[in-house]
Parts: sequence; structure tokens; C-alpha cells
Amino acid sequence: MNIGKIGILGAGRAGTALARAAASAGIEVNIAGSRPARHMKYHLAQYAPQAIAVEATDIARDVDLVVLMVPQEDLDEVDIDSVDGVLLIDATNRWEDEPLPNWLENALEKGLSSSEAIAEHFNGSRVAKALNHISHWDLDADRASKSASQRALAFATNHHDDAELVASLIQRIGFAPVMLPDLAAGRALEPNGDIFNEILGAEELARRAAEENARQEPSKPRLH
Repeated sequence: MNIGKIGILGAGRAGTALARAAASAGIEVNIAGSRPARHMKYHLAQYAPQAIAVEATDIARDVDLVVLMVPQEDLDEVDIDSVDGVLLIDATNRWEDEPLPNWLENALEKGLSSSEAIAEHFNGSRVAKALNHISHWDLDADRASKSASQRALAFATNHHDDAELVASLIQRIGFAPVMLPDLAAGRALEPNGDIFNEILGAEELARRAAEENARQEPSKPRLH
């Protein structure tokens, strides 16, 4: 499946790294940050010169998908309606010292993964977990380095019709896509797991993800 244009919510180090990687792969990029689009000219000129600044409320307009790359503590600042009806790739991470919105904290206490919680909150979007378990330095590495490492990146979603699109994005930016069984399995990609920021091939990544989820499953509270 061919990807023509993506939207990125978040213009920090991770967001601009993805913007550069996507642009290098021939993908058009719209990007939105906390500042109005007119105030991002010099920031993007330095960090993501091929990306187009748009207002956050327009991030899903005429794109194939949107990648969520804002800190989880700032998720309440994202307009839910702005990503309604779009494939939303959750590339956020849970850091222990980061304050969270109440809805996210409550969902985590119930045993949901952060992506499951985000899927419940952004309930008009189709959510996938991806692009969170790689550093922004490696995300933006040159294609020769990526090819040499033969690195795989995993993704998880409950919307299997979107799997080809997510896999295509991962492949286009230079990595081997590995699909996990469902969105809940994306918890294996979070910072406290055995996969986070590790350079792994596809088989090893799939094996470790299965083992990580098997370890975490017994401690997951039962939902009523």
C-alpha cells in the first residue's frame, strides 16, 4: 500500500526525526506542534525543512495517517475531533516521572496498556501502537546504517485492515515491520520492557514480544 502523506502531532525531537525520515523516503509530511503553524517556520527550517507546518486542528486533513508524538502528559491538549476517523499511530511512551491526565492514569490502574487507554480516549480514531521503541537518533539514521542493521520495528492494532498501511510506513522509512497479535500486545514495546530501544531482527523481536507479553499477562488485573 502506497503512503503519500502523513501527519505528525508533535514537533519535538521525535516528531522532527520522523519527519526527516519520512521525507527522505519520499513521503510528504504535515506537522503540528504546540505553537501556531506560522510560528514554526524557523524551527522546521532547522529540524525538518521538508515538512509543512499546519495547525493541530488540521493535522488529519488529506493525510493517510497521523502519528501521535506528544508527551503523554500533554495528551489533554490534543483535540479529539481533530483525529476523528483517521488511523492514529500512538508513538508515545509512559515515563515514570511524568504526570498523566486522569483518564490515562485511571485506565492504567485498571490494567490497560497506554495504547488501549489512548484508543478508548480517542474513540473516533483507529489506533495502532508503533514507532515508540526506537530512539529519535536511530529513527533518523541514514538508509545505509538501517540496511546494515536489518532492524525490525513492531506494531500492534485491533484494526487489522490498517495493518498493511502501518507496515508500509515502517518499511518505507527503512525497517522490517513485525505485527503483534492485537493492541494489548503493544505493552511489550513500552519503556520497561525487553524490547525498548534494542536493535533486533524480525524473528528475535517477535520472540521477545511474545515472551514479554506472557510475563506481563498474569499481573494484569481482571476487568469487570
